[in-house]
Amino acid sequence: MINSKWWALVVAAAALLGCGGGGGSAGTPPFGDGDGGASATADLVVTTSSVQIFNSGSSSATVTVTAVDSSRNALANVPVTVSADSGAIVTTSSTATDDEGTVQATVGIGADRSNRVIVVTATSGSISRSVSLLVTGTTVSATLSPAIVAPSAAGSVRYVVIDNAGAPMANMPIQVSAAGLSPSEATGTTSANGDFTFNFTAPTATGSYTIIGSVGGMTDSQTVQVQTASTVPAVSAAILSASVSANPNVVAVNTAGSDGNQTQVRALFLGANNQPVPNVRVRFDLAGDVNSIGGTFTTGSNTVYSNANGVATAAYTPGTRASPTDGLTIRACYGTSDTDPNFVNCTTFATTTVTITSEPLGVSIGTNELIITDNPLTYKKQFLVSVVDSAGVAKPDVNVAVSVDLPLYRKGSYAPGTSGTPGWAKFESIACANEDTNRNGVLEIIGGIEEDQDGDGRLDPGKSDVSVTLLQDKTGSDGTAVLEIQYARSFGTWVDVLITVSASGVSGTEGRASYLVAPVPVPTTALTNVQVAPAFIDSPYGLTGSCTNPN
Repeated sequence: MINSKWWALVVAAAALLGCGGGGGSAGTPPFGDGDGGASATADLVVTTSSVQIFNSGSSSATVTVTAVDSSRNALANVPVTVSADSGAIVTTSSTATDDEGTVQATVGIGADRSNRVIVVTATSGSISRSVSLLVTGTTVSATLSPAIVAPSAAGSVRYVVIDNAGAPMANMPIQVSAAGLSPSEATGTTSANGDFTFNFTAPTATGSYTIIGSVGGMTDSQTVQVQTASTVPAVSAAILSASVSANPNVVAVNTAGSDGNQTQVRALFLGANNQPVPNVRVRFDLAGDVNSIGGTFTTGSNTVYSNANGVATAAYTPGTRASPTDGLTIRACYGTSDTDPNFVNCTTFATTTVTITSEPLGVSIGTNELIITDNPLTYKKQFLVSVVDSAGVAKPDVNVAVSVDLPLYRKGSYAPGTSGTPGWAKFESIACANEDTNRNGVLEIIGGIEEDQDGDGRLDPGKSDVSVTLLQDKTGSDGTAVLEIQYARSFGTWVDVLITVSASGVSGTEGRASYLVAPVPVPTTALTNVQVAPAFIDSPYGLTGSCTNPN
């Protein structure tokens, strides 16, 4: 029995395609006789699997070009070229339409990860048709230090640029304008950590001055107050939740005079109903640095104020000393005003721990073709983590840490395939970015936009939709450890998982390894038996081709 939800999806998709390319009259054969060629081509119909591409690098869009004659019959053997602007990469299935009258092209963002519009153009002879794709995912955060600057004193704004998956966007051109400050403008590129700092000197005249940073297709505006005393209002709302996080939580030491290795520190303050609390006074420190690890914060000892999203940020730069596992505590002291005793004496605070590593090791992660089905409710897949030293020799007894992120969820359904493709066929309507933009598990309004894009009252995908377990917390004598992801069978093929593994004593980029599972797999046997509907027949996230529709 064919699922009725799937039929509704097919009908909707058919209507959408009809709008894009026009329809034939009843009884008209869907395909031409294959001999029409370019001379008989009256139009090109261009459709796309998604109108947006996320900029993490793992996302792409499939563009389908159909050549039709004046009666809207599809034509085979029609020469078609597909091109794209804005630095995109196009890979086509063929230079001419197939027996169904189509040419497919896969469009990727290329090396440019900035938010932008890509125009994809299909051409056959004198006929040219285009479709636009939106590259999204760039997030820019900025921290003023200090937020209140005395006349003629120095200040700075630090920008951090990340992509859809939360990875730093390095080597991105950035332009800063700051009328009234000195200098009034600056240009540069983001570092390997995705950050850029604009240093300025305040004028002698008091007042408010706007600093605008443009990078990656995004614009950030900050207002610095030039005053002899603080004019930031005290916090009136009760702070019910305070948390601090560091990403990554394993970071390498720096050589003397270098600041290339950093971790991004983020404090979040929430009040009633998870509403963000702005203007919270925050000061970052190392909580006494009991292991004498050292290092600096980009904000120094300055007071940072939480923004409209209740967030205050800084970057911690390690020195030359390594720490034990989770041996360095990062603390955010906070209060409601500049003179609040809780803030001054740091009696209210939130903490997190990080590991500073020094020994040059390497970490890799891989898997096999097997899916474990020993539990009738879940699927499991195992991965092998390998740790070696700088000579490639296996390193035993190394502590391993693992985390998972769910960058995308997918909507759609399965239905029995045709005679040519037996088994269950997948009809994916759209792939959507994780609604929890900052991955803190809290439904927030960020930049005036509510994270719950589809309005269903929850963040999709849920953090618990896929779990990860280390079967050994240390590498064995062969330098390996095994980890396992597990998910309910109903989530199979409908959610992507990014696995990240780090090891204590591992420095540099090789000290962290990632593996993208896009999407989580299901066993072949679940797809071949059409007599039994699979648990994942309908996406648990909905069927419609819209990320703002909960259905």
